[in-house]
Amino acid sequence: MTKTLYQLRAGETARIRSIGTDVVTKERLESLGMIEGVEVGMVRSTPLGNPRIYRALNTMIALRNDVAKLIEVEVADHV
Repeated sequence: MTKTLYQLRAGETARIRSIGTDVVTKERLESLGMIEGVEVGMVRSTPLGNPRIYRALNTMIALRNDVAKLIEVEVADHV
């Protein structure tokens, strides 16, 4: 099932399918480990809900919700 990174709940993981941000932001995210095909998880939300904390390649990354909404992820279907 396809979602955006923003739609993940705390503790949920998925694989990054595409990053639809501008080139500069995409390069910065990739340098932090947010690369297409990498497993990413939503760790927790900050008290006001923006930004949220994600984990990719053992790196904790705080992303604003507007950026997280531009990252498409694939969530494994549980049967």
